[in-house]
Amino acid sequence: MNTPQPHHDSEASRDFASQAESEDIGIVREFILFLQENKKWWLIPMITALLIIGVVGLLAASGAAPFIYTLF
Repeated sequence: MNTPQPHHDSEASRDFASQAESEDIGIVREFILFLQENKKWWLIPMITALLIIGVVGLLAASGAAPFIYTLF
């Protein structure tokens, strides 16, 4: 019923090995490629807003807090 397919397994292992030997492109470039290939452009404003909130939160916990409060 279920017979192993050695040709398919060897092809998969070669593909896996070639991917493992390739150079890492980085998480930012990989995310940009994900957005382009999957047409997920609506994620950009949400990610940007979260990054801005995170940066403001980090700055509020530092010595720059009095300067940030004067902006708002």
